[in-house]
Parts: sequence; structure tokens; C-alpha cells
Amino acid sequence: MKRNLLIVLSMVAVIAAVPFLYADMHHGQGFHGENGCGFGFLGHLQHLKGALDLSDDQSSQIQTIATQVREQNTPFRVEMKKNLHEAGKLLIANPGDVTGAQEILDRNASAERQLKSNILQGVSKALGVLTPDQRTKLSEIVARRMNRG
Repeated sequence: MKRNLLIVLSMVAVIAAVPFLYADMHHGQGFHGENGCGFGFLGHLQHLKGALDLSDDQSSQIQTIATQVREQNTPFRVEMKKNLHEAGKLLIANPGDVTGAQEILDRNASAERQLKSNILQGVSKALGVLTPDQRTKLSEIVARRMNRG
């Protein structure tokens, strides 16, 4: 009985932690960058402003693109978080219903796919703001960073 209780409590802890980890991944420094300037690659472009010699106009355009993508993705992040909570509630009510919880989490596949598609489109737009020379510099920076780790 104590073993079953320990398993249930462990599962609840994991389910409860997932939304926070996901939120941290998407709202932490790595995702939004400094001052919430963008996420992932778009945020890195802002951090590389000096190395790429971005003009204020380019920087502003990239910031705008990042903001638009973040706003587009808000409903998808909300939906995914809601599904995580719903799966957690189901497991708390019925720890053996892993299949039911998995079905709920499977709903996130479509939202995640759209979220990633929006990010790719945003990155494409942001790269379009760069000059060919800036994209070459960026390619070199990315290659150096890839070789480091």
C-alpha cells in the first residue's frame, strides 16, 4: 500500500512539474532572450546585434516579428498547458488510466505542430530582414558555436 501511494505521489509530482518546466522553457531567458526580445533563434539574432551589425530598423523589425509570433502562439501554449493539467487531474482521480491521460496529451500534437510552424515562419521572416553579408556572418557564428559543443 505504501509503495502504491509513493508511486501515485511521484506521478502527481511529475505531472505537476511538467507545466512549470514547459513554461520555463518557453518563458525563460533562453526563449524570450534579454528583455523579452524574442525566442530561440529570434532572440539570438537580437543578442548578435553588434556582431551582425544590425541597424536599429532591422532590430526593430526582428523584435516586431518575434512579438507577432509570440502572440500567434499564445493560444497554442494555453491549450497545451490546459491538456497537461487535465491529464494530471485524470491520473490523480484514476492513477491506472495512463491510456486516458495519453489520449489527452495527444491533443497537444496539433497545437505543438502549429506552434513550431509559426516559429519557423517567424525565423524565415527575420532572416529575410538580414542582408546576404549578415546571413553569411550568422552562418559562420552558428558553425563556430556548433563546433564548440
